Amino acid sequence: MKAFSFIFISTWLFLSCQNGTANRDGNTGQSAEEQQTLPDSEQKRCFIRLDGNQQQDSSYLQLVIRGETVSGTYNYVPYEKDARRGTVLGTMDMDTLNLVWTFKQEGMQDTMRVAFLFDGEKLLRKSLSVDTATGRQMTLDGSQFSEIYEPVDCSQ
Repeated sequence: MKAFSFIFISTWLFLSCQNGTANRDGNTGQSAEEQQTLPDSEQKRCFIRLDGNQQQDSSYLQLVIRGETVSGTYNYVPYEKDARRGTVLGTMDMDTLNLVWTFKQEGMQDTMRVAFLFDGEKLLRKSLSVDTATGRQMTLDGSQFSEIYEPVDCSQ
């Protein structure tokens, strides 16, 4: 698991850097013309978050936005722990995304509501809380948008 996480993160960072050299303006892999399309057209946006004391935990989010409908993939890969890999589906209201994340972890399927906020080019996620009665993580309405996801090129 340790080797897999290292290879995953290393490959991801390498590909991000390679694509970043051709895309120095820091956008999400789309030209300015593509980003300024009509509201009902499809937009693809990708984000990554590295966390942990040595940046060894990673979260990757790939969004497809069509008008107010949002879908995509969301993978959380913590170092030396079981990953959560799955899909998201929901809506976008102004700059806020309200999504349901359907994922597998330890061979079991589960769902969780997650909320994101576009903050310029970055994406912020509401922090998760733990329900003491069930031990499950959840997104509270009053949680702060505090977890920062950086934009990356989707063409990988």
